[in-house]
Amino acid sequence: MRPEVQKGFVFFEEHTLANPYEFYDRVRQSGPVVRIDNPDQETYLVLDYDIIREITKRPDLFSSRPAARSLNFYPKAVAYLKEQGYGFSPQIITADPPLHTLYRKVFSQALREKRAHQLRPRIVELAGELIDSFVDAGRCEFVMDYAWRLAILVIAEMLGVDRNDIAQFRRWANAWVLQLEQPLSEEEMLECMKNIAELQHYLVAALKDRVTNPQDDILTDFAAATVDQKDGSKPLSLREVLGMCEALIIAGNDTAVSALSLGMLRLVERPEIAERIRGDRKLIANFTEESLRYESAVQNNFRSVAEDVEFHGHKMSQGAQILLSWGAANRDPAAFNAPDKFDIDRPGVRKHQSFGYGIHLCAGAVIARQELTESYGLLLDRLRNITLADGLTSEDIKRKGGIVTHGLQRLPIQFNSARRPRPRDAAGH
Repeated sequence: MRPEVQKGFVFFEEHTLANPYEFYDRVRQSGPVVRIDNPDQETYLVLDYDIIREITKRPDLFSSRPAARSLNFYPKAVAYLKEQGYGFSPQIITADPPLHTLYRKVFSQALREKRAHQLRPRIVELAGELIDSFVDAGRCEFVMDYAWRLAILVIAEMLGVDRNDIAQFRRWANAWVLQLEQPLSEEEMLECMKNIAELQHYLVAALKDRVTNPQDDILTDFAAATVDQKDGSKPLSLREVLGMCEALIIAGNDTAVSALSLGMLRLVERPEIAERIRGDRKLIANFTEESLRYESAVQNNFRSVAEDVEFHGHKMSQGAQILLSWGAANRDPAAFNAPDKFDIDRPGVRKHQSFGYGIHLCAGAVIARQELTESYGLLLDRLRNITLADGLTSEDIKRKGGIVTHGLQRLPIQFNSARRPRPRDAAGH
């Protein structure tokens, strides 16, 4: 006998997805694992910090492969991408061992710490250019004027995309994110597929160029990557390489934008914290980690049940869908003292699950942290007395929520500009 759906636990609604924390608190009272209302599929929401870790350690039982593609599944759109592009490519985020192990090795080599340190000066330079573009105006719409532009510039830099192609690259990247985030009509999905097909052709041309003209970028690493097989090493297929490029674009685009914007909102809401950081640059790291924990840019990830199993009081069917709620785990009172309090002095501030956990821990976490810490340092140097613009209050700032991602629709701010300081890194050196 299957557990009944908890009445009132309707998660897949726009308002709840955009503002999930009250829902998490209510659901948590019924247990750490709860079946939620989903007419399309047996679905469970996991809110407990330790149970999520337990699930991530059992890919044999809780697979990252989707049991079905339900969101925005239109056969006409799938056929279009297959005919006009290269189809849906294999993705590391939906791979299980042993395939995931092979992909992860390629990703780890491409996103190695040495490359992250090499990227730091360019992040500082790009961030400074963006701040220069609006600082004298005394105001900006932070999401579009800074966060979106920086995220796409950094990804383009990593992939070696020509600056002249940035505008169309951004359009292609947005299409990839959009079809994963929210329900679309068939017409809207076909438009996304058109953009994704264009992106795939662009990437394929660039990858072929890297074979004959290698550069010091991730595209070159991907183009030359091999994986170990029983009969020796072999190169990745073109679709596998495309999948890695697309995964990097998705992760480095939308989630970086949301994390940057949510962190800036914290600085606006807590000016005393901004002043503390200006006085002690070492606090930027703690602020970044607590911002990631407090309001997570990635709220949920999917798993599917590989076989019938009884798990924490629930008889789950093979193929059932599980949502690992990183956002809820980061507010789990059993894992964090006073979890609803924003506290940059919190002990163990890095133990949040905003970059995931286990074999699917975000491979680009070092670069993401770098992008965040450098941004906050430069912004606090250049912008003073930061407030919401146009008389807005925190209650007026609207969130956008997908099943997976979470962020701000807009963040209009105003400020006094400060003289540009001499170059230094986020630690003040």
